[in-house]
This record gives sequence, C-alpha cells and structure tokens, in this order.
Amino acid sequence: MSNTTDKMLDRYVYLQVDLRESLEDGMTIHVKLDDEGVVVDAWQEDTVVASTYKLYSEMGVAAKEIEDGT
Repeated sequence: MSNTTDKMLDRYVYLQVDLRESLEDGMTIHVKLDDEGVVVDAWQEDTVVASTYKLYSEMGVAAKEIEDGT
C-alpha cells in the first residue's frame, strides 16, 4: 500500500459490539467529535454496552478551533 492509503486507514475508529446480548430493544450508536478525538459508544436502553475512542493525533488529523464571526 502507498503511504497515502496507510494514512487513510489510520482514520478509522473501530467498535466491536458483543452481539450475544439481547437486541430486542435495539441499539443506538453514538459518535462524538470532541476536542481531542472521536468517541464511539453503543447504547442499549440506558446502558453503554461498548465504547472506544481514537485521538486525532493517532489519525494524523489536526483539529483547529474556528472563531464564530457573529
């Protein structure tokens, strides 16, 4: 693979969910971009059943704050 392809693969965040749990009530996947990286949570009812995160620096991404022009 080229270096460009390698860098693109670094930008994925993986979350493994144990599907042996009952999914009768469904599942919600919550993805949040915060100041430091990406957070992914899987919720079933009011319980987090799986969670992971990856820092922007691990993905080769620089996050910059923008000023609101209003």
